[in-house]
Amino acid sequence: MIRLFILCLFLFFHSAVNAQQNHGWVVGNSGKIITSSNEGTTWNNQTTGVSNNLYSVYFVSISTGWTVGTLGRILKTTNSGIDWSSQNSGTSDNLYSICFVNENIGWTVGQFGRVMKTTNGGTSWSNQSSGTSDNLYSVCFVNENVGWAVGQFGRIIKTTNGGSNWVAQNGGTSNNLQSCNFLNETTGWIVGWSGKILKTTNGGTIWFSQTSVTTNDLYSVKFIDSNKGWAVGWFGKILKTIDGGSNWSSQSSGTTNDLYSVYFVNETTGWAVGWSGKILKSINGGTNWFSQSSGTSLDLRSVFVIP
Repeated sequence: MIRLFILCLFLFFHSAVNAQQNHGWVVGNSGKIITSSNEGTTWNNQTTGVSNNLYSVYFVSISTGWTVGTLGRILKTTNSGIDWSSQNSGTSDNLYSICFVNENIGWTVGQFGRVMKTTNGGTSWSNQSSGTSDNLYSVCFVNENVGWAVGQFGRIIKTTNGGSNWVAQNGGTSNNLQSCNFLNETTGWIVGWSGKILKTTNGGTIWFSQTSVTTNDLYSVKFIDSNKGWAVGWFGKILKTIDGGSNWSSQSSGTTNDLYSVYFVNETTGWAVGWSGKILKSINGGTNWFSQSSGTSLDLRSVFVIP
């Protein structure tokens, strides 16, 4: 009886651990999409039917997600990427970033100040006036109304009405800004060229620079709470903070490949992806990073993980 109880207990916890495994997707050049349902132990190809470079991927659930790329390409899946279908963006401009707040409402940004919104999961996309012709490289929304986009020449724009109006904010830099990450309507970070890191605690009314301990271009930033965050960039650079960015420290990535995207699901477990098929994973907050086999030498541009 005791042995039976122990066996049942083992099977219960084993099933619980398996059920909690993170599901991830990575997109990259030449239409490449790979996915993992076992923490990245194996990454498997998904069929897209396109050759566009894909720059950004975003999922709202384990089944429903989107990716965007060159020449206005938008793809959507409703079955975890088993099938990807094209959506009509109505533009041939490159699209660099996509963000959704639920299965229906989302935005994508790109070349020449392009901003588009959907309210029906991407069945139709409508243009919004961004007020700029600068390339926009990243978009992030915290709810249906409040969001930011950042890009070329230090451009920062914000909306408080779902994109009906976009207003410029002053980041105090002309550096290209590559990635934004907000926790809520007040607190967020932006990273960009030459190691630039900006932070706001009042929704962007005031942006202040943080000391990033690098002059490497930074391409992606991800925070899990108001204290812990990571940024990645050129030549394998990885930075971490545990105090909201007051202090940033370098982590050893073990690679000189450019890293284009970082995503952490909690304070210990995260991934970074980049040049020539590079995938790195950490299970101790970035103290150590180890490579995972992507099965490709194509550049990998974006990673997204559903816990």
